[in-house]
Amino acid sequence: MMSRTAVEDGLRAADREQLEAHGIGVDEARRQLAILRDPPPKARLVRPALLGDGIDPLPAGSEADRLAEAGRAAASSGRLVRFVPASGAASRLFAELKAAAGAPDDPVLGRFEKARRHLPFDAAAGAADVLERYGDTPKALIPFHRYPGGEVRTALEEHIVEAAAVLGDGGGSASLHFSVASRHRPAFEALLAERLPALERRCGCRFEIALSHQSPATDSIAVGGRGGPFRLVDDPASPLLVRPGGHGALLRNLQGLADQGYELIAMKNIDNMQPEPFQGPAVRALRILAGMALELARSAGRPSRVCGVVPTLGTAGGGPFWVRDASGEVGLQIVETAQMDMADAEQSAILDRSTHFNPVFMVCAVLGPGGEPYRLEDYVDHSASFLVDKSHGGRPLTALERPGLWNGSMAGWKTRFVDLPAEVYTPVKTVFDLAGEEHRCPARAALDGDER
Repeated sequence: MMSRTAVEDGLRAADREQLEAHGIGVDEARRQLAILRDPPPKARLVRPALLGDGIDPLPAGSEADRLAEAGRAAASSGRLVRFVPASGAASRLFAELKAAAGAPDDPVLGRFEKARRHLPFDAAAGAADVLERYGDTPKALIPFHRYPGGEVRTALEEHIVEAAAVLGDGGGSASLHFSVASRHRPAFEALLAERLPALERRCGCRFEIALSHQSPATDSIAVGGRGGPFRLVDDPASPLLVRPGGHGALLRNLQGLADQGYELIAMKNIDNMQPEPFQGPAVRALRILAGMALELARSAGRPSRVCGVVPTLGTAGGGPFWVRDASGEVGLQIVETAQMDMADAEQSAILDRSTHFNPVFMVCAVLGPGGEPYRLEDYVDHSASFLVDKSHGGRPLTALERPGLWNGSMAGWKTRFVDLPAEVYTPVKTVFDLAGEEHRCPARAALDGDER
């Protein structure tokens, strides 16, 4: 890890012109350099959030029915929009296959051949064919499920189908918003143009679908090994390296939805989708969380959210904790391991006692009592920014990422955690996850029988 020593401004007139053309003001650049110079403190965990102490059970019975109906009504009246970060490429999905390419005896290729009949790709497609076709494709556009009649749906299509199910049988219009990489936008538009009419007929509703990009103004600069602003080449006259600021940059996209008047924003990760016959528990949970978010918003006086959490089962990533902020107040937060001081034995022990994981299954309430949108930037904990060590052209650098979207960017929100049933979380992190039983449509699973 490179030394994070004092960083002077070091910005030339040409740098300032470059940054302003990118939408980054000089004051913002100096703010970033100040954080790189004096890294923010780690989060101070007080204790893990546990069932009965920060995590509530998912409501059941008549209470669940009441909340679910309120959530369904919000969706059918156009007050709820589904927001899905979908800019990620499938590089990690196929990482094992790429590493094994060109080595016929690699056990990963043998494992792929064994799993191939359960995968949603063309049955004749080998590992090399799959890599060539999908290796640089956004995960949203990867085939996820093959249905008995031969229909194949991508993750994007399954989100659309599930959004329609949240509406219920009354038809209407389902609103969805996907954040995408600008270079992949044409592929998203092409798939929607091809598949949306059939999906509307299939689901009996209209879909209002919008695409957006991460704003360049949310990008960040970096510092090099000598402590000055990092440049594209090792030359003081070279332009600065400007990098995406992490998923916290998507707070601007959420603000745009709030400004459009959406009362509720339901957030899910692109890869956490089940085949349509298995979507019932997730649809019910989303409706209940939406109903809970409506009630929480009435007394919050600030943006609020109801976050579903699931048992950890060894899953790495952020989880629910009681955290002490800079003012000394203790509240509920989602905290990533990168925000924790793992060298501190007490903090490490708190992490070890945690029981739940954040799968990004939440409903956010973003309008004030009079229907005006909250200014979401006012509730960000900027001390929760991330410093990450990277390299460019073989040279080490330290980069800044904005507070995570559901971490520091929502630190000032009113938060409630709810325990979800395990079946609503079926993530696809590697290609082999797509061969799992939870991603096989029932008729296919029955035909497979004892050959699993």
